[in-house]
Amino acid sequence: MAFKGAIEIDSGRGEGFILTCNGELIAAYFKDKQGVYRGSSAVQYLMATPDNDTGLKQQNFILRAYGDKDFAEVMELCNQGRLLIETALSGDTTVSIPEKTSGLPRHTSPLLDESTLTRIIRQPGVVAVSAFYEGFPVISAGEADFEHVAARAEDLLRAGTTIAQDMNLGQPDQLILETAENKFIIVPCGDLFLCIITRADAQLGLMRVLLKSIQTEVRSDTNR
Repeated sequence: MAFKGAIEIDSGRGEGFILTCNGELIAAYFKDKQGVYRGSSAVQYLMATPDNDTGLKQQNFILRAYGDKDFAEVMELCNQGRLLIETALSGDTTVSIPEKTSGLPRHTSPLLDESTLTRIIRQPGVVAVSAFYEGFPVISAGEADFEHVAARAEDLLRAGTTIAQDMNLGQPDQLILETAENKFIIVPCGDLFLCIITRADAQLGLMRVLLKSIQTEVRSDTNR
């Protein structure tokens, strides 16, 4: 969590790197015989299990720590090369993504950005919020292990959807998990899903109104 720098990766499939700062994924790049992957697509491809790992050589990881100046320079290069996790959402015609790799949606609404998450995180009782896609956090705000949160949110979403369909209840519009200390809320928002962690005293009524408003804004923007 305290590491700031690049993780260089040399695997049986190809080579690349992940830029990280204090546990947060900032940028990524990976290249193999299938093509070039940037940003979120690179991370998802790296996390995917190969169809056949027979004969793959041992994976090597090299940590390269950066100071503030070096990190800022690398950030600028990653920005220019469209390797940042967020900028990858806008799509890049030079990136090759095989059909077997899910990747992130290419037409995510620009309204679902940091300002949108800020509106949510400022609500009384909200601890953290993250927009995720297929178990991978796209953009987050607050204090949480967002990799773990997104993965568990995806598990809960799949389980809830299966139960709702088995009971002929239709598609879930909102999932809420309550404990004595916290509430965990999942709602669809465009091509992504929002998961919100709140304290137990958070007012769900106010939260529902805000989330409905955001969903309507994103839906209207996506349909343009």
